[in-house]
Amino acid sequence: MAMRITTKMIQNTSIRNLNMNKERQEKLTNQMATGKKITRPSDDPVTAIRALKLNASLDKIDQYYERNSEDAKSWLELTDKAIDMVVKILGDDTGINYKLNEIANTYLEKTDEQAIVTELVSLVNEYYSVGNADSAGRTLFTGYRTDLPLAFKEAKTENYKITEQRTKLNMDTMTYVATGCLKELNEGNFNSTDDDGNPRMSTTEYDVSTNEIYRFRLAYSNTDKVKEKKEQVTVGGRPQFDLDGSPIMQTVTDPNDPTRPIYEPDVKFEFGNFKSEFGTTVYSINAVYDNAGNKRSKDIQFFDDATEEAYMAAVKDPDAVVYIASTGELLLGDNVKQTVAELDSDVEVRLSYEKSEWKKNDLDPIHYFYTERKHPTQDRQLIYNEHFLEDPTANGKQIIEYDIGNNQTIRVNTTADEIFTHDLGRDIYELQDMANEKSIIFTNLEKIKSMIESGDYIEDDLARLELQKAALEKANTFINDKLKLRMGELITCAKGYLEQVNIASVSCGSRGNRLKLIQNRLGTQQENYEELVSRNEDANYADLATQLASVKTSYDAALSSISYVLQTSLLDYIR
Repeated sequence: MAMRITTKMIQNTSIRNLNMNKERQEKLTNQMATGKKITRPSDDPVTAIRALKLNASLDKIDQYYERNSEDAKSWLELTDKAIDMVVKILGDDTGINYKLNEIANTYLEKTDEQAIVTELVSLVNEYYSVGNADSAGRTLFTGYRTDLPLAFKEAKTENYKITEQRTKLNMDTMTYVATGCLKELNEGNFNSTDDDGNPRMSTTEYDVSTNEIYRFRLAYSNTDKVKEKKEQVTVGGRPQFDLDGSPIMQTVTDPNDPTRPIYEPDVKFEFGNFKSEFGTTVYSINAVYDNAGNKRSKDIQFFDDATEEAYMAAVKDPDAVVYIASTGELLLGDNVKQTVAELDSDVEVRLSYEKSEWKKNDLDPIHYFYTERKHPTQDRQLIYNEHFLEDPTANGKQIIEYDIGNNQTIRVNTTADEIFTHDLGRDIYELQDMANEKSIIFTNLEKIKSMIESGDYIEDDLARLELQKAALEKANTFINDKLKLRMGELITCAKGYLEQVNIASVSCGSRGNRLKLIQNRLGTQQENYEELVSRNEDANYADLATQLASVKTSYDAALSSISYVLQTSLLDYIR
C-alpha cells in the first residue's frame, strides 16, 4: 500500500535536513576557528584517545627536555666553572703549585719568601670559598644537604664532636727540630740567669737535634683544650654558693677511681675490631674500665700548645701517645707506631675529639665525618653520618641524579671529597709555621752575629754569644733542611691534589657531553611527537575551506528550495 506524503511531512523533513546542514556548517566553522579536528571526545573517539596518548608522551618529553635536562645542564655548567676555578688556584702560573716550586727552586730573600707564603694562605682560603658555589641557592658540592654551605662563611663558636675514621695508611712522619730556648733569645736575655745563678738561655749546639716523629694529623687544628670537669657542690640536693654568690664547684672524678679526675672533652685514639667490645685498643684522656672495674684504656698525654716538651715526649717515651690541641696532632712513640704499622691495611683507626672555635672557610665536618652537634633551637643532639660508625666501608657519597628520559638518569653533582681536602689547608698552614720558625731562628742568628761583631761584649758574655751562635747556626741548618725536604713533599702533594681535581673535572665534563647528546635526542623526539600530535589533532584549513564553501552552497540551495515548499499548502492543490 502506497504511503501518503503530506505537505507537513515534506516541510518537517526539509527543516530537519536544513538544521543538519547548519550543524555541519557550525562544526566546520568551529574547526576553522580552533584549528582542531575535534572539540569534544564525542566528535571522534578514536582521534581523542590517540590525542591523549600522544600528548601524555609529549608532556613527558617536554619535562625531560625543557625542565629536567636544562636544570641538569645549569648544575653541570656551574660545577664545571667552579672546578675550573679550583684548577686555576692549584695549577695556574700564579697558583699554589707554581708558588711552591718558586719557593723550592728559587733563591729568595726572607721577605720575598714570607710574601709568597702569605699568597699561598690567601689561595687556600679562596680554594675553600669556591666550595660554597651554588645553583639557584643550592650548594653544589654538599650532596643532599644543598641548604648548607661546604665551608663556614663566618667565624663562629659552636661545639662539634668529631670522629675521624682512618687506617694505618694515614699515619705519616714529621721532622721536628729541637731548638731549646733559641727562639726566645734576644739582646736582653742572652746572658740572663735564674735565682741560683744558672743561665736561662743555656741551649748549645749539642742540645739542637732533628727528630722524626710518627703522627696522625687531624683534619682540624685548634681543637678544644682538655680541662677537668667541674660540677656544682650540692648538699641535700641543694646547690651551694660562695659568699659572693658564685657557685661552689668541685672536680668530677671517675667512679671507678675517685683519685682520677674526669676531663672534658674526652679525646680518644682507638683501633682494632669495633664489632667486639673487647677487641679494640683504646687510648683516652679519660679512663676506660670493663665491667669488672679493670682499666682497659691507656693514657694520652695532652698538651694545649705545640711546645718542645710535647714533641719530645713522643721522642723520649716509645709507649707515648701525645695529643696537641693547637696543631691537631696525635704523636706516637716508637712502640705505638710499630703496633699501628703492623695492623692490616683495612683495620679502622678512630680519632675522636671536639672543636668549638671555627674560622671562616673551615670545612664543615658534617660533610666528611661522623659528627655530633647541639640543635640550634632544641635541647637535643644532631647526629650526622651515623652509618659511618656502623659500617666503616659504607659509601658516604650523596649522589644527586636527574631523570632525563624513560628509565634514564644522569648524575649532576660532584661531591666535596672529590675536590676539597682538609690536607691542602693543613699543608699550607704548616708551611707558614715552618717559614715563621725559619725567620725567627735566622733573625736571632743575625742578631747574635752583629752583637759579636760589635766588639761590645767580652769574656763570659762573648763566650756565651759564641756558643749560642753555634747553636743557632746548627738550628738554622736543620730547619732549612727540614723546610727543603717538606717543600719537596708538598710539591708532590699539590700535584696529587691537582690530579684529583682534574679527574673530577673530566668526570663532570663527560657527564655534560653525555647530557648534550641526550638533549639532542630529546629535541628530535619532541619534534617528532609534536608532528604526530599535529597530524592527529590539527585541522587542514584548505580542506575545511573547501568543505565549508560546499556546505554553504548546498545550504543556500536547500534554503531556496525549502522556502518554495513551505509556501505550498493543501489549498493550492484543491484549487
